[in-house]
Amino acid sequence: MIQQFRAGSEEAFTALYKHLYRRVYWFARKFVDETEDARDLTAETFVQLWQQQETFDTLDAISAFLYVTVRNKCFNLLKHRKMKASHQQNLLRLLTDREHDGFFEEQVRVQLVSRIYAEINKLPTRMREVFLLSYRDGLKPAEIAELLQIKAQTVTNHRVSAVKLLQLALGESLMAVTLILLRDRPDLF
Repeated sequence: MIQQFRAGSEEAFTALYKHLYRRVYWFARKFVDETEDARDLTAETFVQLWQQQETFDTLDAISAFLYVTVRNKCFNLLKHRKMKASHQQNLLRLLTDREHDGFFEEQVRVQLVSRIYAEINKLPTRMREVFLLSYRDGLKPAEIAELLQIKAQTVTNHRVSAVKLLQLALGESLMAVTLILLRDRPDLF
């Protein structure tokens, strides 16, 4: 039968398969819990045996090959699953951390911007325009003066007054954050 198997006889291969399949399958089950995994790995092992049929002289050599090959396939599957699980855990932890941090930051930002915007809206109309054009849009006093057709000194006076009023309403530290937000993230307003 071994000679026929080496020569490519499908009947000889089928006979070997029937003779050794259960042993190899149950050996695989020692390493993997899932029935389907053990079946798949056993089948892959027999395919590999068929592909290397010319190299085997004895039934013992075939058996040894099948056991070593299925064991290695089981270890590779388990190693792959462990690595995949580790990557999934890392990704999940990263996403959870980012979602939590991002959600908290966004909540703080929304509350802060709402409060700042409410206070800016309380400013007199012209003062509010000057303040936003200056801090949000980054225009210089001369540019604002030309745009609003007022004197540059009036622009400066409005800016100083707006900052003082907002400092009183928001407090010193919150006012500093407001100016930074306006400069760095004008899209928020």
